[in-house]
Amino acid sequence: MTRFRFPVLVLSFLVAACSGRKGSAPGAAADSSHAPDSSSQSSGAVPAHGILSYEERQGGVLYMKYCAVCHGKEGKGDGFNAFNLDPRPRDFSDSAYMAALSDEQIVQTIVGGGRSINKSPLMPSYGWTIDGREIRYVAAYVRALGAGAAPRLP
Repeated sequence: MTRFRFPVLVLSFLVAACSGRKGSAPGAAADSSHAPDSSSQSSGAVPAHGILSYEERQGGVLYMKYCAVCHGKEGKGDGFNAFNLDPRPRDFSDSAYMAALSDEQIVQTIVGGGRSINKSPLMPSYGWTIDGREIRYVAAYVRALGAGAAPRLP
């Protein structure tokens, strides 16, 4: 039996290494080794009281990577690519609009993209790109932007 132990260990390692998050179902939990690096907090936003929660900070890192190109660093819908899009991306700094949204609606928009909520099909879905925990982090950060968060410049 011992001669089969090494190939089984190697095979299980390869399967685990190759499975990654890309093939996981939307919203599926992943291990914590894929969590955003908390040392790259310089591009996050700081709400009026000056403190972001852990979830908001992690969401800010992901937001800057995936969302800021269209929604802008401050969430005002004025990102680099926004001028190429019709309709323009949502302004997350509109506190009245954001207060009317539930957390579930924000998560659904991130998971399924604009098409999933009968909005712009130009917003891609991220349900296959980031895991469920990270999606909740981005939703928390977007919620913070709607609550009057201001960006912390790098």
